[in-house]
Amino acid sequence: MRMSIVARCLMASAVLGGACAGAAQAQEQATNGIGLGVGVVPVYEGSREYHALPVPLFNYHSGNFFITPRMGLPAMGLKTSLAPDLDAGVFLGLNLGRKADDADRTKGLDDIKFHAAYGTYVEWHPGRYSLGAGYKQAARNGYGGTLELRASYAAIKTEQNTVRVGVSTEWADHDTMQTWFGVTSSQAARSREGLSTYSPSSGFKSAALFTTWSYRINASWSTVSTIGVHTLLGDARDSPLTERKTNLFGSVGVMYRF
Repeated sequence: MRMSIVARCLMASAVLGGACAGAAQAQEQATNGIGLGVGVVPVYEGSREYHALPVPLFNYHSGNFFITPRMGLPAMGLKTSLAPDLDAGVFLGLNLGRKADDADRTKGLDDIKFHAAYGTYVEWHPGRYSLGAGYKQAARNGYGGTLELRASYAAIKTEQNTVRVGVSTEWADHDTMQTWFGVTSSQAARSREGLSTYSPSSGFKSAALFTTWSYRINASWSTVSTIGVHTLLGDARDSPLTERKTNLFGSVGVMYRF
């Protein structure tokens, strides 16, 4: 069954998590906006195949409440200020998982089910810098949790243009690594590609470098572009599911500020 347009949008938002977060940061933190773009991303982490998908762009804050991407998930949550330029919060997001028939390499494996995830984060914004850490836990037994570390810098910040460069890395526990990069004996027996069994350990699974550019057309409209490179690390890099250890990703879209 083909995915609905809404599902494809959410999947692109998840795959372009770093890009979406960077796009939100490229806008003023207090500015609300909504928009739509198109992203070019791998079919799954480590895939050699790419596809183009619609990408929802959203950034909404009202008091302590927010709706904005968090750790690669479309999410909503609550935040509080701990000190000047230092925020912390909790969030709830959605992860569409992965269909086994998304790519030839994954055919015969189990689907990774649609599931919710919840987490917490802390962010520090001293001047043009942004430093953050967050943890998310899948709300489904056996799917595990991940820790993300992120840093970015607004290299250009004028009335019309904001260019931000950033880096991020993710550590994943054993359950997460097994869910996304492991192959059980029964899955190996069903695999169309003849995959061997594989049981990865917890550890750092990926790192990314990205740049976002926001161009303010007028008081209401802006364009937001992102380009980046994502590489797998550790046991994720050595998984039989990994066809390409390093992938490019990118998106371009338009946002309406309100």
